[in-house]
Order: sequence, then structure tokens, then C-alpha cells
Amino acid sequence: MQGVLYIGHGSRVQEGNRQFENFVKDTMSMIDIPVQETCFLELADPGISEGVRRCKEKGVTKLLVIPVLLLTAGHAKQDIPEELRKALVPYPELEVSYGRPFGIEEKIFNVLEERLRREGWKPGDEADVLLVGRGSSDPEAIEDFHTICHKFKEFAGLSRVKASFLAAASPSFPEGLEVMKKTEAKTVYVLPYLLFTGVLIQEMEEAISSLETNVPFRLCSFLGYDHELADILKERVLECKKAQEGKLESHAVIASFT
Repeated sequence: MQGVLYIGHGSRVQEGNRQFENFVKDTMSMIDIPVQETCFLELADPGISEGVRRCKEKGVTKLLVIPVLLLTAGHAKQDIPEELRKALVPYPELEVSYGRPFGIEEKIFNVLEERLRREGWKPGDEADVLLVGRGSSDPEAIEDFHTICHKFKEFAGLSRVKASFLAAASPSFPEGLEVMKKTEAKTVYVLPYLLFTGVLIQEMEEAISSLETNVPFRLCSFLGYDHELADILKERVLECKKAQEGKLESHAVIASFT
């Protein structure tokens, strides 16, 4: 029997965990696979071992593991596979394929633009955008994020989109704010490149509220649920399934555990 295990990062803020579960639940209805479960890498329950156990107890023999993450960084490359290997020790007969995070997808640009519009932005406005990522020590993930900044600037016809990071990479979020304080634009939109709410969103709200500047800074919503994102998640499940069946090139999965 086929099954899917969706893995979220996990948050100390329970609302963020609920948002992840609701997002995945809505996506599940679009996917014709009998067993679909959710779990978290850290900071929330159930963990990965419990997620695998639940799938196995429901009769799953072929499991697709999908990281619900935006970029292919350390969590996707090392942390989740490490926990997954531990979780699979009791089930050597389980066939497991591990799929890809969202990556660089134009559909996400539609969502980012919509988040700007919600805060009053219109095409042609004299505005700068500070795109804020979680951050990573993985050079490939940082390069991907800068690519996203460049592509989104062109996609939305913006004059300036700057990258900043909340941890582990430069420029930091506070450094990004300081740069944007010197803008000649009428408004600065701070755009979180984060899937769900959590401690990081709270920290951003506090930092912006304490700014001393004559330029309006508008904090946009995190990505959250959107049908465009649900479509990408569905694509990640289906491509992983095809790869497991030998019908798609191996780039559709990060690793196989057999």
C-alpha cells in the first residue's frame, strides 16, 4: 500500500504548527493516495519516528517522504534524512523515497506578489522590498535565495529587492533594515519568505515596530496557505511517486531508503 509522510519544520508557536497541518490537510484532498500523515522535524509532535510508525501501522509498504520546506538546505539534506534513517531501523522492508522541497518555482512569485498587494502595493509604486529568508549555512540554499530575489524583482517589475536573513547568513535582517532606512522609495515592504507563522515572525514584528525612520515599513504576511503552494506540494508528491516507480529521473528525489 502506498503512503505519504509530510514533514514540517516545527515551531514553538502552536499556531504555526496548526497552519502546517491545515495546509497539508487541504493538499491531501488533491492526492489519490490512501494513507497520508504529517509529522515534524523538531519542536513539535509527532516526530519523524512516530510519523513513520503511524504509516506502517496503517499497512503502508511504499512510503513517499516529502519535506514541506521552501529551500534545499541543511534540514532537507542532513537533518531529516538522519532522523528518517533512525526511524526506519525497525522497518527494513519498507520502501521509502524522499522527495524535494519547493525550490525555485514561479508559482511562489504569484504568492509573494499577492502578499505585497495585501499591504497596499500596486505595480509601478515607488517601493523597495526586503525579502527575508530563514537563513542557512548551506551555500547552495543562499545562492538559491538570491536567485529568487532576482527573479521576483523581474517578475513583479520592482525597482529594488534586497535579500536578508534571520540567521546563519549575511546580510542579517537588522542589517537589511538599516540599508532600507536609507531608501529614496516612498515605502519599504518587508516580505517574509517563510511558510508559516512562528517565533521568527514575532521577532520581525518587534524589530520593525522599534525602527526610527520617516519611511513607512510595511510587514507583509508570510506565505501561508495558497492554492499555488498546494499545487507545488502536490507536484512534489506525484514526482516522487513516479521516481519511486522508475517513471521519472532521479532528480525528483533527494534519496531512496530501501
